[in-house]
Amino acid sequence: MSYNRPIQVFTELNNKDPLRIGVGKAETFKINEISEPNISSANYFDRQINVTGIGELTLPPDRFSITIKCKSCKDNVQDAKNSITRRVDYIVQALKNSSLKPEDYRIFQHTSHLDGMATVDSEVEAHFTDIGKCQNVSNLLAEKLGPSVSITLPHCYHSRGSLDKLRKQTGMLAIHNARQKALEMARVLHHSVGSALQVHELESQETQGTARDAEDESDLSTSIQQKIADATVVLKSKVSVCFQLATAKPKNN
Repeated sequence: MSYNRPIQVFTELNNKDPLRIGVGKAETFKINEISEPNISSANYFDRQINVTGIGELTLPPDRFSITIKCKSCKDNVQDAKNSITRRVDYIVQALKNSSLKPEDYRIFQHTSHLDGMATVDSEVEAHFTDIGKCQNVSNLLAEKLGPSVSITLPHCYHSRGSLDKLRKQTGMLAIHNARQKALEMARVLHHSVGSALQVHELESQETQGTARDAEDESDLSTSIQQKIADATVVLKSKVSVCFQLATAKPKNN
């Protein structure tokens, strides 16, 4: 006599064991484990690598200016002017000998009368691109003209456009460093780096000068070296870049 035998279907799930499915208790069989997806089986457009890169550049001052002051007090204006003119002519000649052009210096003159005396004040403002030449001129004038002139310490600053140029260079350096990092990481994965998909600047810093102690800040006779350090600018840029990844082509033997 025939009859329908009920069939029992069960599954067993275990994190450690592979998935097993059986019919009844008599027979069981194993289903192959599904391997985790790897980077080589991913869609081409899903192959990406995100890295960060940092660029840091330092820009010391590239312009230096000094002010040369001289003064003459005489009984009449003409004598005072003649005295000033001789010194100013010597100053201008010293500047020309240091390759300065007329647009690199300016001359200011003021005449006044006090207690029956004519006073003529003159200032020559000179701008240099080389700190060495700036110091040489200052020392020469102080030596040749003596106490009849006073010369300020150099004022250190940056030429127009130099900071903007360095900001761009810092950003480009950060992107370059990010790509270098991506290349090294991709080499470990046996992949090559393609073009950049996205670039984000995460951080941008710009600092000028160095920290000084309270004692140094109260010192009015700041050295030339310290003036240069105070005018030096440090630029830092941090970027995040997403690159495409491609399977590296095997090398031909």
